[in-house]
Amino acid sequence: VKGISLFIVPKFMVNEDGSLGERNGVSCGSIEEKMGIHGNSTCVLNYDGATGFMVGEKNKGLAAMFIMMNVARLGVGMQGLGVGEVAFQNAVAYAQDRRQGRALTGPADPGEKADTLFVHPDVRRMLMESKALLEGSRALCLWGAMQTDLVHKAQTEEERVAADDMISLLTPVIKGFTTDIGYRVATQSQQVYGGHGYIREWGMEQFVRDARIAQIYEGTNGIQAMDLVGRKLAKDGGRAIQAFLAMVAAEVAEVHEDEAVNKVASGLEKANGELRGATMWLMQNAFANLNNAGAAAYNYMELLGITSLGLMWLRMAKASAAAIEAGTEDEAFHKAKLVTGRFFAEKIMPDAAGLRAKIEGGSDSLMALEPEMFAAA
Repeated sequence: VKGISLFIVPKFMVNEDGSLGERNGVSCGSIEEKMGIHGNSTCVLNYDGATGFMVGEKNKGLAAMFIMMNVARLGVGMQGLGVGEVAFQNAVAYAQDRRQGRALTGPADPGEKADTLFVHPDVRRMLMESKALLEGSRALCLWGAMQTDLVHKAQTEEERVAADDMISLLTPVIKGFTTDIGYRVATQSQQVYGGHGYIREWGMEQFVRDARIAQIYEGTNGIQAMDLVGRKLAKDGGRAIQAFLAMVAAEVAEVHEDEAVNKVASGLEKANGELRGATMWLMQNAFANLNNAGAAAYNYMELLGITSLGLMWLRMAKASAAAIEAGTEDEAFHKAKLVTGRFFAEKIMPDAAGLRAKIEGGSDSLMALEPEMFAAA
């Protein structure tokens, strides 16, 4: 795509006086039948001697497109988060109403014929994972939006550059990692419904279908990962990732009296160490063998994503602990934040070690199989 130009093709030509002129030679050939997002039409456009007007300089259309695409990628991250959120809210409501089986430790509601789904650890696993990932992602998207504001409204040039570095580094994570979370939450929320989730009338299958596109358009998530490793890491001598690692280290260094806060801080410190080690390995090995960069890219995006969410959870845990200590009227909300943050630290952040191991495994086994051998039983 390097060297392509960008054109705008109007439906109607515009006369010199500003009035609408003749119909231009562009028309809709057909509407695509898509898996999901049926309210958003996708079509085939036919150009029959159409007149187009070049936007910007010749052969520099892609650079102009990236101005739009970087904003769109942040928006798609929010789209994935939004679909996951509505699926999760439906799953929580279903789990509260649906009664099936008994708690492993004995009946939770002896007066009822069965307990609600909330007593079952595996249902809780899916709902707690969803809650922790969604709330962490929401905080990350909000913090990313704040960095975007600072790029335009920072008080100092130093602050502006720091914000620009951070949103540039994290855009692939917000687009890629967050939309993966959206799809994961949508499928887990569908799973909470059991067989009902597979029936169209319950509505959960639509969330799964609609969430899928966010991982694909505005650059597939694999492309986001390659952009992160191939362009963002080494930019300006790795200034952005080094600033991120230092920021996390400073956050975890603060000692706190609350046990849940310290649990999150401890988990984040370990995840940050794995991220630092994986980053050093990539810097030393990826560019000598570019297949190492390609093989590691997706896992690195996930590792940076987990660490980023860990940072958000530490900040939320600190804020909630402070609110409880100050006698907040919404104590239940803040206690839920502390419990969910601890869950993230104990059940999700440990994945960082495995991701680093995958990254440092290199590309040898990935690239060893000949194409014709993939079909071999």
